[in-house]
Amino acid sequence: MKRYIALLLCLVMTISMFSCDLTQKNKDAESSTTNTEEQPEKDVTEGEETTDSTEGTQITEAERAMQMYDAAIRGEICVADERLGEIKLEDCCFPSNDLPLGRCDILNKAILDMDGDGVNEYVIQSPDKDHIVLHYYDGKVYSYCFDSNNFHNLNTDGSFYWRDPHGSENWSRGSSRIVFDGASLSVKEIYRIKLIDPSEDINEYYVGGEEVSREEYGECYDKKVRMSFSPLDISCQYPISAEEAWEIAAKYWDLIDCGEDAALGRTRVSKIVLLDKPSNISTY
Repeated sequence: MKRYIALLLCLVMTISMFSCDLTQKNKDAESSTTNTEEQPEKDVTEGEETTDSTEGTQITEAERAMQMYDAAIRGEICVADERLGEIKLEDCCFPSNDLPLGRCDILNKAILDMDGDGVNEYVIQSPDKDHIVLHYYDGKVYSYCFDSNNFHNLNTDGSFYWRDPHGSENWSRGSSRIVFDGASLSVKEIYRIKLIDPSEDINEYYVGGEEVSREEYGECYDKKVRMSFSPLDISCQYPISAEEAWEIAAKYWDLIDCGEDAALGRTRVSKIVLLDKPSNISTY
């Protein structure tokens, strides 16, 4: 009898232990489910890196400016010219001779931050040393023209030199810097020398718009580092129509309707040599 009672007690203890273990497992499972629901769902499998959908597509203002300058040079967008309004860059005219930029055989360029705002300006130089300054602001490219007297010897810090036309009364020369306020341009004088009497070597000296002595001017004057210009070729940047292409070809080939009378009748001969293809033109 005692043996049966002992077996019954063992059976009861075994069942109790199994029930406790099952209850704990159910609690652990519920806790795991709760934690999973609280965590945000992931669209990628474990181990893959996630990136913001906009990351990699955002560009800085400086990079955007260079893209807009390139688009203006390719003729894809217009520029806001201070004299002519909204026009293609190739139609902007250098002030000394009103020669359109697109008709210049030789052009040079320099890219630098002229006003120290972290966004570069794009300076185009003509064969006669006139200049067109391109400035980016609020999604647009603005152009400003300077003749060789009012803008020459551009320096790496954005300053440049100017001089009055020779023969003018109280002839002056000096150095200035361009200041941009949005799309507006102004010129801030750094220093100036006014020639009063050449025979007596009498001059007036100004620094920051205020007259100073020759000695004070000498202390403020410092040599600048000249900006280097590099060649700019826009000859193949602007697409032309089929009619314009034909006029150019006929001029050099001396052909009329590309036709010629021959012994076997009228023949047609055409030859096209593609020297350079603009980036925005498709070839078929």
